[in-house]
Amino acid sequence: MTDQRQHKMLRNFFLFLFLLTSARGQREGESCVEEYTNTIGRCTVIDACQSARQDFHTSRIRPTFCSYNAFGDRIVCCRDGSSILNSAATQDRDERPIWGNAVDINDRRRISEKKCEEYTRSVVKKVGYIPLIPNPESFSVSEAKCDYTGIELIVGGKNAKLGEFPHMAAIGWADYNGGHKFSCGGSLISPLYVLTAAHCSQDRTAQIPEPVVVRLGDQNIDNRVADGAKPIDVAIRRFIQHPDYASPKVYDDIALIELVANVRFSSAIRPACLWNRPDLGAHRTVIATGWGKLNSRSRDTAKELQKVSLPLLDVAFCNETLKSLISRNWRQGFVDSQICAGDLKGGKDTCQGDSGAPIQVVSTDNSCIFHIVGITSFGKNCGDADRPAVYTRVSSYLDWIEGIVWPGQ
Repeated sequence: MTDQRQHKMLRNFFLFLFLLTSARGQREGESCVEEYTNTIGRCTVIDACQSARQDFHTSRIRPTFCSYNAFGDRIVCCRDGSSILNSAATQDRDERPIWGNAVDINDRRRISEKKCEEYTRSVVKKVGYIPLIPNPESFSVSEAKCDYTGIELIVGGKNAKLGEFPHMAAIGWADYNGGHKFSCGGSLISPLYVLTAAHCSQDRTAQIPEPVVVRLGDQNIDNRVADGAKPIDVAIRRFIQHPDYASPKVYDDIALIELVANVRFSSAIRPACLWNRPDLGAHRTVIATGWGKLNSRSRDTAKELQKVSLPLLDVAFCNETLKSLISRNWRQGFVDSQICAGDLKGGKDTCQGDSGAPIQVVSTDNSCIFHIVGITSFGKNCGDADRPAVYTRVSSYLDWIEGIVWPGQ
């Protein structure tokens, strides 16, 4: 028997064993659950599954394997013709730390601080160096591994760089054309939760009043624009308003969005940290980001993610400046759980569509990590002089956030 013939027989034998073993899996046409989006689909030959091929081509997401058919074709879980809103019940709600489960009983930090440290590890690299002295010992230092270089004070908004704010989320509603309209922003703060504003719970102009999807990792939210981003859409499982929020009042304007499945972190999609001090220390400005209107007199929202640096303002001063806005929905004026920020000269501001999006500061220890200090809540006449905006102070709600996002930790 020639080597070539023997090799062919062995190959066919192992293929037979492989097919026999695979027969125990899900067969073509059977219902399945696509692992990445937790969406109910159907086992389909991979060449006939457009969504699986597109996911792998754009985001290198490997399809969920079902089995092989008798011809050796790979069968995968395909969500073609389905919807990410058609999600399977999540059985595994494990919220263990990403880099291990060791618990230090002497560590008295808040769970959000510990999580921040975990997130920071993913964007730090060791760099070795040798001092220029006789018989040197090698040393290593840690440095941030991202392309963030800071933001200057600017007039009006400016396009963010691709991947510059990897925690940014766009919150979408089902529109009447079979797609999504993105009317609010948010911040990814864990594999399963997005932080946003409570008043983003509904959009009466959408096909369905409640938001249905969160988009992560995007730059330009117009699907027709090739911007180099590889975004993912994840369905919303629950929209959790703060229990003290009572629309149309503007206090306690904070909410959490629970996703249908844990998000896999990457350089383009990773969470931000939560600011945990009641004051902002030496920070005098914050960075606002979002896809909101470029000015209050336009109906069009920004398609490209915008960033702007805003001065923090004294609350007593803002109470006086914004006294014309005080109404029955904001009867008390500013309270401790709110932040005032904006450029009194005008021209720099957040606007409609930025609701729920973050104001943030860069970590002093790692320029790749952002701390969310506030959530865009409300304002009037975006960009006008003497019209700063009002933001929900995140540090005032840490107990509530941690109790939902990291229960029992």
